[in-house]
Amino acid sequence: MSYESGNEDQFIDSPIHQLEVSKKRRHATAWIGLLVLTLGSFALVGGESSNFFASILPVKQHPAFDGTVYPVEKAPNWVALKSTEYKYSYEQIPSSKLNPMPVYNAANLAQPVENLKWGNPADDAIRNQKITYSVPYMGSYRLNGKEFDGSHLAVDIKVPMNTPVRSIANGVVIKVASLTSGFGKHIVIQHNNVPSVDNPSVLTTYYSSYSHLGSILVSEGDVVLRGQNIALSGETGFATTPHVHFQIDKAESPWHPYWPFTYQEQTAAGLDFVGALDAGLGKDKAILNTINPMTFVQQNLTSAPILAAGSIPSTQVVTPPPTPVVTPVTPVVAPVVVPTAVPTSDPVVTPAPITVTPVFTVSGKTSYQISEEVKLTVSAKDASGSNLNQFNGSALVLLTGDVGILSKATITEDDLTGGQFVIQILSPKPGKGQLTILYNDVASKSQEFTIVAPEPVVVAPVVEEKAAAVVTTNKPKIFADVGGSSSYYDAIKYVKQQSVFGGYEDGTFKPQQVISRVEVLKVALKTANRQLLNTNGTLSYADIDPKAWYIPYIATAQQNGIANGYIGGFFKPNQDVTRSEFLKILLLSAPVSIDPVVSSAPYSDVATTDWYAVFAQFAKQKNLLPNNGTEFKPNEEITRAEVAEIIYRLLLVMKTGASTYTVGLSS
Repeated sequence: MSYESGNEDQFIDSPIHQLEVSKKRRHATAWIGLLVLTLGSFALVGGESSNFFASILPVKQHPAFDGTVYPVEKAPNWVALKSTEYKYSYEQIPSSKLNPMPVYNAANLAQPVENLKWGNPADDAIRNQKITYSVPYMGSYRLNGKEFDGSHLAVDIKVPMNTPVRSIANGVVIKVASLTSGFGKHIVIQHNNVPSVDNPSVLTTYYSSYSHLGSILVSEGDVVLRGQNIALSGETGFATTPHVHFQIDKAESPWHPYWPFTYQEQTAAGLDFVGALDAGLGKDKAILNTINPMTFVQQNLTSAPILAAGSIPSTQVVTPPPTPVVTPVTPVVAPVVVPTAVPTSDPVVTPAPITVTPVFTVSGKTSYQISEEVKLTVSAKDASGSNLNQFNGSALVLLTGDVGILSKATITEDDLTGGQFVIQILSPKPGKGQLTILYNDVASKSQEFTIVAPEPVVVAPVVEEKAAAVVTTNKPKIFADVGGSSSYYDAIKYVKQQSVFGGYEDGTFKPQQVISRVEVLKVALKTANRQLLNTNGTLSYADIDPKAWYIPYIATAQQNGIANGYIGGFFKPNQDVTRSEFLKILLLSAPVSIDPVVSSAPYSDVATTDWYAVFAQFAKQKNLLPNNGTEFKPNEEITRAEVAEIIYRLLLVMKTGASTYTVGLSS
């Protein structure tokens, strides 16, 4: 599920992590409390926080309203993606699988998933709409796609990381914020003199907001144009998957982005955050202060060319939004300064717009030491190969791979010297990375580079090597690819004998292959000897085959709170599983008692507040993990051999009643 924004995304429990949900709810409570204190202070001065800010900030003009665009230009055809592509960032998605945004259609979104047939083009189109608009306006987290089923006053748009996010219309940026929870990194844009959704002949002011962003490309006070890239998508704040929380507030909304209930109201109702949202708490206030953002966008869509940056028609008069009168106050009006005419008879010549399209290339080394500066050079040339120092707009800078932080997220002509600009990777980390320059939907990529950390000097354990040389030559093969020399031999042999974990039809086990969600569910439920449920067609995930072998396992896991689906109606059956996810599923399935209190970090890379800390602590105490060192590596994908080893150790501990696994322990 893609839970997200402001107060609301604090609720999104990623159904695959129940304990993570409880942690997020605690964080949500703290965040809402802070929000209440802040907003409470505004209430003391009349509740008009936006008007308060407007009174101390200069009002800027922006070009007249000339239509709208979708906040995202292109999104994946989610139905066409392979499971491995779900995790891709925007620049990695094949262009053939990127389509213009689908139409937001409330009737289609409300269609039950079980009514949609795979392979039917019309049904697949609806399925893609349901995935893209994962939570509709005034919806809930019940994943039914119904408007007015809750008090979620925005539309959640599912997109990959680094997707360009656009201003829907001409406006002025009035807020840029970066929170560690709640809305995360978000932007608010004021749009003056735009047609009202209810009556297009009446002009009003709306405030569009875009939350959970990864990178912000504008600043407060900037005038932005319809279709201008203002940010890249992310999953900051209280979000569990990349998406854009897209919201439009009315002029009378007391603050932006608006939220319809306080922590006190939620507590008084005896609800947690998700429960409050699903119950529609504050629905009347949400409807009063916001509009359906997609309705406004789709009522005013235009394909007209975008006005040149910085130009404002001389006939345009932009007025600030009407301010509700609380106490009569004589406004202080800044004098209008009229430019003096140029004292010359020479005509004023407007430079012709730059029409040359740059060709970008990115160069750098293929390998960097972590101790050196990691720099790559971006070159801009024209079609003839000459250096180019001028081009329209800006180019986005994207970094693939968790190898550091970009020194700059965009490049404009002001950055170029001699047709070149240097991008530096700050705070470099070991790993593989690639730099991409995205301009007018054309991606220019660097060659993949590696940042290398010095290898530690390791003294080979001579004695252990000699012992290993004497091992297992007489042990028969268990599978075609698992012989006596395998360090996982005993574990794989045991789980095979117990009919918990088998191999493939070709006689192999594939010990180093990563394992999928449904495979993990199968071995975890078999380890616990759980009785499988008969689904009777009750599962309604968009990406599962109702006749597949894994259906009883998903139904049993869902019924017992072991694993659930994601927002948008996905279960992601073939998604690879990490070490932390596997431990959670295994230990929630098994009849073991887990201490909910983690007083000290069990591993160097596990904090006591991490959702998986309780599982890592149990594994450490019971010595369940192979190669048990100082690191847990929670986000590393787990292999079939590692799964077999952990299950083997857990079963022996359970059957013998031992306090911890030791070599030689047997049932």
